[in-house]
Amino acid sequence: MPKTPRTYQRLTRPTSSIGSYNSLWVAKDHLLIVKSNGYSEEYQQLQLRDIQGICIVDSGRRFNWALGWGTVAAVSGLFTIGSYFAHETPWVSGVILIPSLVAFTWNQLLGAGCQVVVMTGVQAAKLPSLVRWPKARKVLARIRPLIDAAQADLLTQPVAAPVEPPPPLV
Repeated sequence: MPKTPRTYQRLTRPTSSIGSYNSLWVAKDHLLIVKSNGYSEEYQQLQLRDIQGICIVDSGRRFNWALGWGTVAAVSGLFTIGSYFAHETPWVSGVILIPSLVAFTWNQLLGAGCQVVVMTGVQAAKLPSLVRWPKARKVLARIRPLIDAAQADLLTQPVAAPVEPPPPLV
C-alpha cells in the first residue's frame, strides 16, 4: 500500500508548561497550534495568507529561571562552604548545589526568553511553543518563505480606487 504524503511538518517539539504541552506544525497553507493537556487537545489554525504580522517581544523567562536556580545554588553553596569549614562532608548541600548549577547554566545557554504573537485581520494568536529567541528566529526563518509564497498573489492584485469623501454638510 503506498504511503500517504505527510500533510504537516513539525516546527517545534512539544514544549511543556504546567499541566499541558504545546507544539507548532505547518502545512502548505496554514500553521497549526496544538495545545494538549493529556486528556484533550485544542487546535488553532492560522492561514498563511491571512497573517498580517508577527511580533516577538522579550519576556522575563530567562531572568525568572536564573533567579530561582541562582538562589538555590547560592544558598546550597553557602551551606557547602560552611560544612567544608566545619570539617564535615557536605553531602546534602553538595547534592543540591550541583544540579542547581547545571540548571542555571542550561537556562543561560538556552538564550533569552520571548513571546511570539501572530496577528491576522481578526485575531492575535500567541505561539506558546516559541519561548526562546534562538528557537523563534529559527522557526520564523523557516515559515517566512511559506508566508511570502502564500501572499505573493496579494501583491499583484490592483488596489481599489480611493473613495472620495462626501461633501461637507452646511
